[in-house]
Amino acid sequence: MPSTTIPRAVTPQEAADALRDRLGSGYQVTTRTRALTVKHGPLAFATVRLSRDPGATTFRVHGGGLIVNRIVNEFGIARTVTGAIREGLGKEAQGS
Repeated sequence: MPSTTIPRAVTPQEAADALRDRLGSGYQVTTRTRALTVKHGPLAFATVRLSRDPGATTFRVHGGGLIVNRIVNEFGIARTVTGAIREGLGKEAQGS
């Protein structure tokens, strides 16, 4: 599961806007209370969970789908989304 930490408070809407800007129109980003869903076709999707600590927001990205698709999505779209979060929200980001 890829993750990254941005050293400031980030709202789900701000994260969704950054993802839309970075990923482009081929991706659909939907916002929920403390999570996002990113889709790139019917079988490629990821769930992004936000957790806030004082002065930072951690994003945990999981590939979605059934067993085989989930594994593919962990190494595909989940990593793409994590990179887009890092690039779109801050150069000081940390994570794996």
